[in-house]
Amino acid sequence: MHVKMNDTVVLLTGKDKALTGKVIAIDHSKGRVKVERRNMIVKHRKPNPLTGESGSRVDLENWINASNVALYNEELGRGERVSKKYVGANGDHHSSKHSAVASFGDDAPAVIQKIRVGKKSGHVYDAAKTAS
Repeated sequence: MHVKMNDTVVLLTGKDKALTGKVIAIDHSKGRVKVERRNMIVKHRKPNPLTGESGSRVDLENWINASNVALYNEELGRGERVSKKYVGANGDHHSSKHSAVASFGDDAPAVIQKIRVGKKSGHVYDAAKTAS
């Protein structure tokens, strides 16, 4: 999925179109996300006389399909599509995992890091971790 927890995203469709918010929940199996204070719905809670709770109306965030959000780029001031790249030797970005492994030669690490890069700006959304 192109978004992760705590990413700032912009909504592309719906009643909250063009508004930004932070991702607070992700459902990978159904490909959907919840965005903080966006796509709000009202749930009605029934009163429970045993516990003494009164009935109420509760505002909750509803799920949004992940294809209807884009990562927000502060430099551009709007949403941006992202592509996946692999980090090779010397921090170079490679489009395939095979070419990233080949850049290391015989000293390739066990795990090659994958990052998200903006298509228009080239902004790296995931900081490359240094091997320690």
